[in-house]
Amino acid sequence: MLFACGLALTAVGTTACKDAPTIPGTEIPDTDENREILRVIERYRTAFVRRDAAGVLATAHPTYYDTAGTDDPGDDVEYEVLGPVLRERLAQIESIRFTIDYLEVNVVDDRAVVKVWIDASFRLAPIMDTDTGTTRVESQHARKQDHAMFELLRDGNSWRITRGI
Repeated sequence: MLFACGLALTAVGTTACKDAPTIPGTEIPDTDENREILRVIERYRTAFVRRDAAGVLATAHPTYYDTAGTDDPGDDVEYEVLGPVLRERLAQIESIRFTIDYLEVNVVDDRAVVKVWIDASFRLAPIMDTDTGTTRVESQHARKQDHAMFELLRDGNSWRITRGI
């Protein structure tokens, strides 16, 4: 039984045996690799809460590409534009609450997929028209509660996000 549990953990990364230790607050097997992967996403989350665009960008891999979950290529984000997009969006946030519950980690070779539950709320500053000084977009409050997925790539000895920011 113990041997089978070890094989399952190695192959899938999320299969937990009844008595196998898990990362506190999760059902994710407590392995060095899983802890490192979750540390990367936590660095992303804390940088986002601090509104630190450079910190968020540091967690992204140069091959980062995200379709924003749509078929419209107009909202796709590549690594080359991720920095400016982050700076613009994070500058608009007046206040933020952002938590992530880690549900599952799947690792195959040098790639990982992390399934999470995001619970976040943001108060966004109004957007002013620089020419007229008038409010172009009113201040707003947004809330997001949803399942999400991060994809990561092992880059040397570390992991970096390729999709999901």
